[in-house]
Amino acid sequence: MKTRIKWVENACLIGEADSGHGVVIDGAPDIGGRNLGVRPMEMMLMGLGGCSAMDVLSILKKTRQNVTDCVIEVDGQRRDEYPKIFTQIHVHFIIKGYDLKDNHVKRAVNLSAEKYCSVSAMLGAMAKITHDYEIVDENQ
Repeated sequence: MKTRIKWVENACLIGEADSGHGVVIDGAPDIGGRNLGVRPMEMMLMGLGGCSAMDVLSILKKTRQNVTDCVIEVDGQRRDEYPKIFTQIHVHFIIKGYDLKDNHVKRAVNLSAEKYCSVSAMLGAMAKITHDYEIVDENQ
């Protein structure tokens, strides 16, 4: 797996993955950026949320859960001194659907966190990662 990062101007960069997809990375105006894209540390949290979401949705599909929507909110706390790594990360899943079984959702979240999510495993070596979930029953 490879990526290529190309400087555009000031603090603006274009990231290109070997899958052919790109993303704009930019800094805040106080460091010379124009606020045109996400920050690198934000991308790490997005990567964690995306990886976890793919795991959880795949597991729930295999258990025939009728999921209609899934939102993952990821909150990261960083230390004040450099390097400003994450020290705590909380991942909150909001799973919507019909007749969702709590035990299936709980199992899917735990399997992602403890076994399948590579991003979680990497970030978990540095930060304490916690998870929780809520189920929104669309029958009501």
